[in-house]
Amino acid sequence: MEGLLKGIRILDLGRFISAPFCGMLLADMGAEVIKIERVETGEDGRRLGPYKDGISVYVTAFNRNKKGMTLNFRSEEGKEIFRRLIEKSDVIIENFRPGTMEKMGFDYETCKSLNPRIIMSSISGFGQTGRYSHKAAFDGIAAAMSGMYAINFTESGPRPTGIPLGDHISGIYNALAIMMALYDRERTGCGQYIDTAMLNCLFSVFETRLPGYALNGEDIGVVPRYGTGDPLACPSNVYRCKDGYVCLHAGTDPNYRRFAEVTQDSRLMQDKYMKIEERMADYFTVDALTAEWFAGRTVEEADALLTDAGVPCGIVYNLKRILEDPNSTEQEMVVYTEVPGLGQVPFVGSPLKLKTRPIKNRRRAPLIGEDTDDILKNLAGLSDEQLAGLRGKGVI
Repeated sequence: MEGLLKGIRILDLGRFISAPFCGMLLADMGAEVIKIERVETGEDGRRLGPYKDGISVYVTAFNRNKKGMTLNFRSEEGKEIFRRLIEKSDVIIENFRPGTMEKMGFDYETCKSLNPRIIMSSISGFGQTGRYSHKAAFDGIAAAMSGMYAINFTESGPRPTGIPLGDHISGIYNALAIMMALYDRERTGCGQYIDTAMLNCLFSVFETRLPGYALNGEDIGVVPRYGTGDPLACPSNVYRCKDGYVCLHAGTDPNYRRFAEVTQDSRLMQDKYMKIEERMADYFTVDALTAEWFAGRTVEEADALLTDAGVPCGIVYNLKRILEDPNSTEQEMVVYTEVPGLGQVPFVGSPLKLKTRPIKNRRRAPLIGEDTDDILKNLAGLSDEQLAGLRGKGVI
């Protein structure tokens, strides 16, 4: 069955995660996404881990369902080929430092002159304009400046989140913006320029923390008063069991009543604790009593009792347990992809579930330049002889 974006062609100049991840989301939905890389060496992410037997799977994780070609933008022939591709495409995605596309001769106005319907999106650390636009950035830099590291503050100082949230969140926002721009183009016939900053995307998740600071002085960058607990709800924390950890969210009054009934602990079942205001006023007592209940049970026992009672909870999983959980394959969130030289390797699937246009893992990430000849024959009208000549000159 055809995807939602069948007929949309996207030129993906992305490196590392943010732009390639954005392109993959759109490729999953049926768009023809062409990953364009440097001749011979490919994009920078091809030299990053994780590795197995000297083979990197980094690029495979963010580039499924795409075609791949190589192009030398420093040559005039390479630039002319890209001009032809722009004329026959709908979207350009890039995540170079601000100003790079202009230096290459392909700023938005130039691309728009070639194709007035083109949608161009740029992902960067701090945006294309503003006082920080000149700063070099990776995910961690934007995360640090957005408050994301400070919110993870411990006795030893601020801690990284452990995964590149800025890359992923900016990729999702950028994909959403591209979808909206495509919809708007259907009404106006005009393209659009999209400027997505990782800093802004990460800061956007601080919806309650910012007014909380402004109104009550509750800042981040200090050891949290509530430890790992939710500062807005009680009890809502990660609790130690006999053999692991369970996350509980019984902060709302109805959920707390259910939780208290499960525990049958008279101290937790007091009438005063049936109101969140009273629980928050006695936060540490309620949290300690809750921890006491969990400590006497295994994770499976606690999870079963609470789940049966309709109390929101979940066992803290590691990757081994995620792979072993049948739900992961039933939900198609673990998909196996052929990696040349390694065989079938598990990767994370798409969380988007569309009933009439299901998302499928149609093909692995392309090898460097794997589809160059087919793409340039079909879209640029080049012959075998022309391709051989360009390859001999290092253009493709």
